[in-house]
Amino acid sequence: MPPTGRFFLSLALFLLGLWALSRLYPLLLWVFLAFTLAAALDPLVRFFRRGLPQPSAVLGAYLLVFGTVGLGLYLAAPLLLAQFHHLSELVPQVLDWLEGNLGLSVAGLVPSLASSARVAGDLLLRMAATASELTLALVLAVMISLEPHLVARVAPYLPGSGWAEALEDTWRRMGYWARAQFLVALSFALLFGGWLLFLGVPSPFALGVLGGVLEVVPFVGGIVTAALAALVALTAHGPLVALLVLAGYGVIALLEGKVLIPYIYGRTVGFHPALVLLAIFAFGKLFGFLGIFLAVPMTILGAGILKHWRR
Repeated sequence: MPPTGRFFLSLALFLLGLWALSRLYPLLLWVFLAFTLAAALDPLVRFFRRGLPQPSAVLGAYLLVFGTVGLGLYLAAPLLLAQFHHLSELVPQVLDWLEGNLGLSVAGLVPSLASSARVAGDLLLRMAATASELTLALVLAVMISLEPHLVARVAPYLPGSGWAEALEDTWRRMGYWARAQFLVALSFALLFGGWLLFLGVPSPFALGVLGGVLEVVPFVGGIVTAALAALVALTAHGPLVALLVLAGYGVIALLEGKVLIPYIYGRTVGFHPALVLLAIFAFGKLFGFLGIFLAVPMTILGAGILKHWRR
């Protein structure tokens, strides 16, 4: 084939690949989520594998993790649903108080604040609406976990050498990020929710869970939750309690900013947190909420590939 023909054939195949990617990217995101989940549970699977065969170790690890999470959700669901309902009723009252006492015209903020107050509830509804995709991701994650070193087995099919080490390192970093991100979200929900409960702020656990869910976007999610909690406290108990809410959030944010966030993103991604935020907003703009959640592991994967190519 002449060079011109090869060029146009390569261009056509490239455009065909882009078109297929644009059609399949929602499915590919769920597949990527499955790999991230399998990487997160890999240490637990290896721990069980010390005394059990691989299938039993995988079954035990997944049952332990998802059984614990499911039991926690089952026990907390009635309280959280009631508090989220109460919180959605408080938002209009907060806006009325601001407009009546401070003279602030906040009618334009109603949609954004109300939607922020119901983010966690909307997320649960989205999960219910996408049960098939979640089931696919979970089943695929189990299948990935059943095959030890599956990622390294892809290396011989890639051009060049040294891919096995690069993919294994990326796999470990993705799992570390997923576990650390869960712990950060859980710690924020418990610390901030407990502080609000201590202060007597209405719907403390709903606000804590909302903050934990929004912690997928470092700093920004916490600021949104703290602002909403301060407004609720201002309406219910006055400015002193609102200031105490912000002070408590400041201490928690200081702990995150000085200890947790640099430790997590420095060790897993190797990027400055500002670049991580940029990646989160970019992937969120392209792929929606799932893109926000998977922005950091996709950045880890991209960084691992670039690091290998630069060798």
